Amino acid sequence: MSMTTRRHFLRGLSALAAAGCASAVQSAAPIPAGVPLPTPGFRYRLTRDWGPRPTRVIPEVRPAVVGTAHAPDPQALDPARLVREAVEQAGGLERAVRPGDRVVIKLNLVSAMPSGTGVTTDARVAEAVARLVLDAGARQVIFAEGSASAPGPPVSGYRPEATQLAFERCGIRDLARRLDAGLLDLNDAGHEAGGRTLVREVHLPHGLQRKTYWFSKAFLDADRVISVPVLKNHEYTGVTMALKNWIGVAPAGIYHPPGARTGKWGLDHQMIPLARHIVDLVTARPPDYVVMDALVGINSGVRAYPFRPGPGGPMRAVLAGPDPVALDAIGCLVMTYDPATIGHLVFAEGVGLGVADPARIAVRGAGIEPFRQEYSTPVNGMYVPGRWRKGS
Repeated sequence: MSMTTRRHFLRGLSALAAAGCASAVQSAAPIPAGVPLPTPGFRYRLTRDWGPRPTRVIPEVRPAVVGTAHAPDPQALDPARLVREAVEQAGGLERAVRPGDRVVIKLNLVSAMPSGTGVTTDARVAEAVARLVLDAGARQVIFAEGSASAPGPPVSGYRPEATQLAFERCGIRDLARRLDAGLLDLNDAGHEAGGRTLVREVHLPHGLQRKTYWFSKAFLDADRVISVPVLKNHEYTGVTMALKNWIGVAPAGIYHPPGARTGKWGLDHQMIPLARHIVDLVTARPPDYVVMDALVGINSGVRAYPFRPGPGGPMRAVLAGPDPVALDAIGCLVMTYDPATIGHLVFAEGVGLGVADPARIAVRGAGIEPFRQEYSTPVNGMYVPGRWRKGS
């Protein structure tokens, strides 16, 4: 595939507009200086045609309910209260957590960025979720992540200690001490380099991209798994929320190619293959519940620095519910993106992981209008989400 340059990408956008897609891309914000150019070899396009729907493999139907909570006054922001309100509006945790359960809380600690930046799960949100889980009778809480990179010097990139650095700098190690909770590095595949003692292979007869994947045994053996992502847009997937959070469960001990800068590049990061990988990983072990940290809401993608919230500033919101696809679909609407243009949502609904059609999702609590913003498209000159319009 030929190299993609900014000029080629802009020409591609012009071609899309000529084809009738201008309404979805014409409001794209200019790309500021310092934002990374599109990754060479990667081409993204606005599409709502993802081909034939995959075979439904998950018969269970979860309530497509999303609870929302919002703090209008930034001076009165109380993340713990927002978490409680969003969970209550979605029906509570009683069906998701049983007394005696060992519960893994999968955070988004992609890199060792401090709590409160919006790039990683806010430690206050993580604590509020853990306390609700313990109040529901869980015998043990374990915070888990498989970070993709670590800060330099000389430059940021994957190192085996990436997750441990993230636990430390994101405030999760201290939180685990205070709650007597565990920490699980999902990147570890074995006690020695090249080992497989800490992972188990899972076979997916109907896998969309692969038929087998490796996962942490401790992750697979948990009684319950709760996803606690952050709301962000993303260069390679359009958005990163509950479903994309599962890239972090792929062990870098297996999926990190030698010489790659970040930790999961053994998974194909092209547009459609990556969407399929995400759905495969979630299908192997879906989350039992989702609490989404939208206290900030990142609008600059995950490679630009400094990271920026949307045009309206930090969202000061939390979303929660049992259906990860519904959470992500409503999260798209929060960013004014059309869920039908996000490949992993379309494929996830197809295999039965949840509901991606906003018309079939009940949103309770504060709704989304108090904090909805119009996010950039394309994302850092790469992925091109379509625009969602109210009533469409």
